[in-house]
Order: sequence, then structure tokens, then C-alpha cells
Amino acid sequence: MSREWAVAEVARTGPIPHALVVADAAASTGADLHEGAAHMSGWVGVHRARWVAAHADPLAESPIETLGRFTCIEFDLPMPVSNAWVGAERPEFRVDGLWPHHGVASEADGAIKYDNRPDASQIVARQSEREWRLRRLGLDLARYDWDLASRDRAELARRFTALLRDNPPRHEPIRWWKHDPDTGPVEPQPHDWPSPRPASIVLPAGWDR
Repeated sequence: MSREWAVAEVARTGPIPHALVVADAAASTGADLHEGAAHMSGWVGVHRARWVAAHADPLAESPIETLGRFTCIEFDLPMPVSNAWVGAERPEFRVDGLWPHHGVASEADGAIKYDNRPDASQIVARQSEREWRLRRLGLDLARYDWDLASRDRAELARRFTALLRDNPPRHEPIRWWKHDPDTGPVEPQPHDWPSPRPASIVLPAGWDR
């Protein structure tokens, strides 16, 4: 079974958030997800496979990032740029999600356990320094963890909404660079820019089952 077929089958038969996680991972390896759906014409649920293929993001690097992005789709928020670079004059930091027009970034916290780790204090110090420098660039930050993204997206959406409301679109967006997995930061092209308005992406019927 090909990757493309496997993704289409998961999307056709399972919850869309889970399928999008699988699709992002496959897209990041260069899989043509439309190919899998193309071979299922007339099958039950093929519209779901087509939807997932159309909305997969090869720049998402983890399931928690995918679910953060899906939250914006589910609750009709502006879409972030995945893994964008930011910096004062050059690319310095990569954030998990960026709304450049609003000057807001999201940071997904992985399941790092600090208890009894000899380097726990260094990890916390590095995170604090990074966050301080991001705020100095003019970014407001939304941090979230796996429990929030997987079990309480309504609360995550409220947090995103509050930050976007508190930081309305600017006359001059924050400086950013697109992440190219092969070369690193590159100048964003016009089609790379997200809209500052709600995405208004329609989910397939029965997307959560």
C-alpha cells in the first residue's frame, strides 16, 4: 500500500483531525496526496480524502502543530504560517505558527518531562530566553500543549482568538521568512502570505467521526 493510498484511506474512513496529522507527515516527505484520492473516485467518503489532500501542510513537523492549525480551521480563525522564521534583520528563530499581519506566534510545547533531568534548569532557561527575544521582536505568543490541542480545542481557539483580537492586523506585518526544509529560511512569495481574515474553510460533513 502506498503512502498516498494509506492517507486517503485514513481520511475516507476516520476523523478528519487524525487524517490531517497523517497527511501532514506524508506531505512532508513529498507524497502526492491527490494521487491517492484520485484512485477512489465514486468510493464512499472520497470527498473527505480530497479535502485532506487539499489542506495538508508539508511544513508542519509534529501532530501537535497539525492540531493547532486544525483548530483555526474548525473555529474559523485566520490561518497561521507553519514553522516560519522571524528576526530583526535576519532569520533568527523558527516559530511553530505565525500570523504575520497580527504579530502573533504559536509555540507548541512537546511532552518534555523535566522531573529528575539534570539539564532541566538549562532547558527552562533557554525557553525563557527564547520567549523574551521573540517578544522583543514585537510578537505576542500563544503556548499550548498536547492535552489542549487534542482534547480541548475550543479552549485553544479561545486563546488564539483573544491574542488575535488584542493584536489587530498591522499596517506593516512583522518581518518573516518561509521555511524550506532543504535550504532553510527563504523570502516568502506573495502566495505564501496568509490572509489576516478568518479562513472560512468548510469541513466535510461528519468530519469528527
